[in-house]
Amino acid sequence: MNMTYENVKFGNDCRDRIIDGINLAAGAVERTFGPNGKNAIIRNDGGLSITKDGFRTAMHVNDPDPYVSMGIDIIQNICKKTANDVGDGTSSSAILAAKLIDTFKGHENPIGLMRGLQTSVDWIISSLSKQASECKYFIDYKRIAEVSSNGDSEISTLIADAFTEVGQNGIVLFEESDEVKDHVEYTQGFVFDSSYASPYYLNTPRNTCELENVKVYISNTKIEEVSQVLKLASEARSNHQSLLLIAPEYDSEVHVFLAKNQDQVKSCAVYSPNRGNFRKIMLEDISDILQSGNPISKVIVTNKTTTFIDDNISTTEEKLATIKELANSSNMPELERKFHQKRLANFTGKVATIYAGGFSKLEMKERYDRIEDAVCAVRAAREGGYLTGGGYALRTIADCLPGKSEFDFGEQAEDNTLQDFISVLKYPSELLGTTDCSKEELRDVIEPFLVIKTVLQNAISTAALVLTTDVAIINMSNFYNY
Repeated sequence: MNMTYENVKFGNDCRDRIIDGINLAAGAVERTFGPNGKNAIIRNDGGLSITKDGFRTAMHVNDPDPYVSMGIDIIQNICKKTANDVGDGTSSSAILAAKLIDTFKGHENPIGLMRGLQTSVDWIISSLSKQASECKYFIDYKRIAEVSSNGDSEISTLIADAFTEVGQNGIVLFEESDEVKDHVEYTQGFVFDSSYASPYYLNTPRNTCELENVKVYISNTKIEEVSQVLKLASEARSNHQSLLLIAPEYDSEVHVFLAKNQDQVKSCAVYSPNRGNFRKIMLEDISDILQSGNPISKVIVTNKTTTFIDDNISTTEEKLATIKELANSSNMPELERKFHQKRLANFTGKVATIYAGGFSKLEMKERYDRIEDAVCAVRAAREGGYLTGGGYALRTIADCLPGKSEFDFGEQAEDNTLQDFISVLKYPSELLGTTDCSKEELRDVIEPFLVIKTVLQNAISTAALVLTTDVAIINMSNFYNY
């Protein structure tokens, strides 16, 4: 018996409506893609904004149809994940995911198909990793930044200068500015791998927590008592300070208390860094910084790291010599030596903060978006190397894919499945107009390997979820009358 329900869709009816939303959001992103992409103008409750940033464009797409909205949410989620993973490549991930879904939406064996595509992607990533070039010179930084800032030589030079000045292990941040011109300021910094313990503490549009004049409290055990936190918060408030807690665990009531009292004292709770002996050593380093009893000038907490910014960050020459000896030792495991190298960088590295300027708030926001993308791209390239950009890396590796017999796309796979996948991989090159460009012609167009890797992984993961979906349910009463 054929029946229809307003809040449940099955099969093709389900997927087609979702794919409509995916294509709507990805289509908007596609218009801004690449150096020749156009602007998106957006009006919302906060006023008017103009951007060429695919992530920001995707975040403002909406539709009254709840099933179409599901597809829009999927594109927004892949953009968010890519941004959180590497900070760049959000447009590419949205475009590739949409192209994969649209190409294979009628496939009779989606589960087998996605297994084969995942195997193909694993092979591609492994192959590309071997081709990546090291990124550590001014010219490398500038070329990466110029691509991500849409060919802006002024921005790319500023960013390249900043990364060169702070060194291979230094920290480069970005902020909005009230000044007309972009500029960079240098301070001392210390960064450790630790995220916020709850999203309650996020207080910026970039999903970070930023605190100034910060009192830091370290606990070696779980913080369970709100009364303990109340005392610390009261002390910080009376001294006009913010509060940062570092502990291995927290009772949920601690987060609730601090979140409810952000108007009284800005605060954030982060997890203790590392594990085992590494945790103990890192906490000792942090305690060493705090020995003077003075608050930290500024703290920035992301979903991966916590950064102290303060010109007074330092340690004794004796301790520094000990860390140097450990960092250069050949008589310890590689993992341990790298840990001590990172400690050394923490005490000797600089922090560069790039300030985005403009003649108006609108212009400043637009420049800020491009600076953010470019800085994140250079960070990724510094960590994982770079490849020829402009879609070239995916286009050439697609032509090198082994025959279909090496990748199992399922019993009902059609003969042209691999060829269709190759066409998807070449799609970014088509959009960028580089399908006939040689590697030499694209010598100055480069992109981070980690961005390409993350884009592929997130696109395949998103496509797998959509193509294997067969029912969509809207379980919200206010959607029933759409």
